[in-house]
Amino acid sequence: MHPAAACVFAVIAGTAWSGNALAEAEPLGKQAFYDLMQGKTATFTYKGRPYGSEAYHDGRVVIWRDTGGQCQEGTWHSIADYHCFRYDQMSCWKVFPDEEAGAGAGHYAVSTDGLRVDFETITDGVFDCQGAPLS
Repeated sequence: MHPAAACVFAVIAGTAWSGNALAEAEPLGKQAFYDLMQGKTATFTYKGRPYGSEAYHDGRVVIWRDTGGQCQEGTWHSIADYHCFRYDQMSCWKVFPDEEAGAGAGHYAVSTDGLRVDFETITDGVFDCQGAPLS
């Protein structure tokens, strides 16, 4: 969940959440998200197209790899049901289970500005982008 849809803490506090996602399912809380992602790698799609992948390392360190192979290292933390990622900028998301995901990873995320990405896969293990430039 990359800062393509960046937000600032002030936006979180001052913005009412909108969208159909809340009516459909409860978002994953801090512990549920941690349990789902710790030590794993997620791949994401946006409108059915590859969006990137993110590896969840120990110590709440994450590495985002875009579809071109560029990597960024960042950190994540949770504020209520928002999971916020700091790379160059802060980007915050709510993650929901997706009962209709079919063969996918069964979750999707919606950013504070309404961007939705789907978890295509969640696999054990993490990448570290050795040999790839960190931006």
